[in-house]
Amino acid sequence: MATRVPDSAQDMKPETVELLRDLVQGLKDSVQYHAEAVDKINDKRISEVFRNIAQERKDICEDICGFITMADEQPKGEGTFGGTIRRIWTAFRAGLNSGNPTVVLIEAERAEDVIVHKFKEILPQIDDNPVNDLLHKYLETIKSGHDRVLELRNAHQAM
Repeated sequence: MATRVPDSAQDMKPETVELLRDLVQGLKDSVQYHAEAVDKINDKRISEVFRNIAQERKDICEDICGFITMADEQPKGEGTFGGTIRRIWTAFRAGLNSGNPTVVLIEAERAEDVIVHKFKEILPQIDDNPVNDLLHKYLETIKSGHDRVLELRNAHQAM
């Protein structure tokens, strides 16, 4: 992504910065989820999609961290407890099903729903902020990743 952070990020309200910090946590969950899912699947095409999504999310996360830093704050360090539980659950299910791509894709689609929801929940709350337009663009990228995972899941379930 490598988006330049607008100068106006320095004028963000503390509530906006906190919402962005929460969003960063969700994005870190998404990056970790997709990066770890690559190791749970024996399908090169799906692994490549997961790698690409992880990189997209990492780029978005870095951009949003830039907004936070420019507002003289620090991003939150790690992902969420819920994200950790989701990764453990996926590893468990994948192990029980010998790395069946459909199982991993079902859980990946659920993880995608979480990050899409997080964006949709936050966007109305920062409606009046200069970073809002960029976040809408990021949401489109997030939705695109969601759709790729959904297509793969549907294709594997039809097999």
